[in-house]
Amino acid sequence: MKKIEMIKSHDEFTEIIKNNFYRKNKNFNVYKRASKYNYPHFGIAVSKKLGNSVNRNFLKRRMRMIMDAWKKDLSNNEDYIIIMKENVNNLTFKEMEDSFLELMKGK
Repeated sequence: MKKIEMIKSHDEFTEIIKNNFYRKNKNFNVYKRASKYNYPHFGIAVSKKLGNSVNRNFLKRRMRMIMDAWKKDLSNNEDYIIIMKENVNNLTFKEMEDSFLELMKGK
């Protein structure tokens, strides 16, 4: 994932979370809003409850790999914030990918 596609600003995170549509399942909360750009932006939030920094960064790397593979199937003019829940720690990569895609496709 390119740096230009990342949301890093705390203000943007809170604005998207407080004022926009979201979907959730037992592993993720995904908030989204319309973007002013022609490409999607992504932000990933991982709580300290999920482990130490090594584990949290491992989960974020996995999530970025999933988004890189599937971002072409997502809407191009939206910003996404993905919040990981504690269940993600117990998932394999394939289970994590399936859970995320199920949530994004609305099944």
